[in-house]
Amino acid sequence: MNAAGVQRRAGGGVQIRGFCALLALASALALVPGTAQAAWLQAKSQHFTIYSESGEAKLHEFAEKLEKFDSLLRQVSGITDPDTGSPVNVYLLSNDGKVKALARNPNIGGFYRTSDRFAYAVLARGSKMSEFEFGAEDILFHEYTHHFMLHHFPAAYPAWYVEGFAEFFSAVKFPKDGSIQFGLIPMARAPTLVQDSPYPLKDLFARDTEGLGLRDGDRYYGTAWLLTHYYQYKADRRAEISHYLKDLTAGVPDMKLDGYFAGGVDGLEKDLKAYMRRPLSASRLDAKAVTIGAITVSPVEPARGALIEDELRLMNHPHTDELPQIVSSIRATAAKFPSSAYALALLAEAEWQAEDKDVALADADRAIALDPGLSRAYSTRARVLLERAHDDDREEDWKAARSAIIKANRADTEDPVPLALFYRYHAMKGGLMPQIGYDGLAKAYMLLPQSPEYRMAYVQALAFQGHYAEASRLLDPLAYSPHPSGMRDSAMALKKRLDAEAVKRKTASTAP
Repeated sequence: MNAAGVQRRAGGGVQIRGFCALLALASALALVPGTAQAAWLQAKSQHFTIYSESGEAKLHEFAEKLEKFDSLLRQVSGITDPDTGSPVNVYLLSNDGKVKALARNPNIGGFYRTSDRFAYAVLARGSKMSEFEFGAEDILFHEYTHHFMLHHFPAAYPAWYVEGFAEFFSAVKFPKDGSIQFGLIPMARAPTLVQDSPYPLKDLFARDTEGLGLRDGDRYYGTAWLLTHYYQYKADRRAEISHYLKDLTAGVPDMKLDGYFAGGVDGLEKDLKAYMRRPLSASRLDAKAVTIGAITVSPVEPARGALIEDELRLMNHPHTDELPQIVSSIRATAAKFPSSAYALALLAEAEWQAEDKDVALADADRAIALDPGLSRAYSTRARVLLERAHDDDREEDWKAARSAIIKANRADTEDPVPLALFYRYHAMKGGLMPQIGYDGLAKAYMLLPQSPEYRMAYVQALAFQGHYAEASRLLDPLAYSPHPSGMRDSAMALKKRLDAEAVKRKTASTAP
C-alpha cells in the first residue's frame, strides 16, 4: 500500500496517540450545521455529481474533498487505470431526519446504494457534534472505499478485511496545506474497543456481520480496523497477512489459520492487543501527489430540484404500498412544470414501477415529444413495449421496443440501462444471442460493477458462453459479501455450480 508521495511515521508522517490516551484527552466539539439555501446546486467532477442546497463555495469545497479522497485511494492502492465507470451521485439533504426516513432506519446518518443507472450516497449537510460520533463524511468515505474496491480490485476477501479496509480510510483529515492525513483512529469505534477489548480474532476470521448487535458491531468493526491498521504498519505481520489474504482469495483449500501467523492466531491476537496500547502511526499524502481535476458548480433546473427527494424515494426500492403516494407527488410536481421533459420521464418511471403501464407509456411519449434526446424516457418506453411484445409476440411491438432501446442508447451511450435492456430484448425474444448483446451487457456491468443485479446478469451471460471460471471469479464479491442477503445465498449456490462446470471443462480438455 505504499506509493510516491505517501509518508509514514519514519518519513515525516503524523503520530497519533494510542486509544486510551486519546480518550482521556478528547473533548466534544459542537459544530453548527450548514444553513439551507432556497435552490439546489450541482457540482460535477470526474468521479462525483453532488446535489445540495448549500452555497456554491461550500459545495465546491466538498467536491474538492471527495476528489482528493478518490486520489488518495488511487495513490495508496496503485490504481492507474483511467476507467472510472459511472460517477457516484451524492445527495446532501437539509437534515438527518430526511436521511433516516429514506433509509428506513433511525440509527444511521447516511447510506450508499445503487440504482440501475449509478451508485449514490445520501447524507445530511452539517458536521458531527462530537468526534466520537459517526459523521456523514465518515460514512461516505467508508462506503466510497467499498465502491472503489468493487470497481478496481474485487475478490473473495474475508468480511473483516472488507470492512477493516473501509474503516481504515473512513478517518481522514484534509489540512490546509492540501495534503491528506489517513490511517487515523476512527474515534466512534474507540470507546467500545477499549472498554470491551478487541473482538476475538478466531471469531473475527470466522464470521461475517450477520446478527451483530450495536456494541458487538462496534467491537467487530473496530477490531477489523485495528487489524487492517496493523497490517499496513507492521512489516513482519504484513507479510503474514498478505500471504493469508492471497491464499484465501485464490480459494486454497483446507487453510489452517495458525500456520499463517507466528505464534498462531493466539500469538497474533496477543501482539495486536499490545499494538493497540502503543502510539499508533498514521500517514500523510503530500499535496503534490493529490490530483483533483475540473469541478463545475451550476444551478439545478427548478423542476429537477423540486423532484430530487421524490426521485430518491423512487430509487430507494420503495415498498409497493408507498408507490401510489410517490406517483401522486411526482405527478403534482410535473403539473407545476408542464414544459419539463425530465419531470414527465421521472413520472413515467414511477408509473412503470407502480404497474400502471399504459399511463407510463403515454407519459414517456410526452417526455420524448418535449425532448427527443432524453434517454430515460426511451428506456421506459422500451420496458413497456418489451413486456407487451412478450405477451402478444407481435413483430411490430418487438420492433418498436428495439427501436426505443437503440434511441435510448444513442441519447446517452454511458447509461447502463439501455445496454442492459438490449441484452434483455434478445433474451426475451429468443434465439441465438448476438455478440453485440453480450457486449452491451458487459459494458453495463463495467459502468456499474457495484450493482449486484448487473454483476449477476453478466455472470450468467458469461456462463451461457461457457466461461465458467471467469463467471465464478466475478461472483466472489457477492458470494463472500460481509452482509447476509438472498443475493449472497444465490451467488454462493451459483458459484458452486460454476466451479463444478469449470472443473468438468478442464478435465475434458486435458483428457487423452
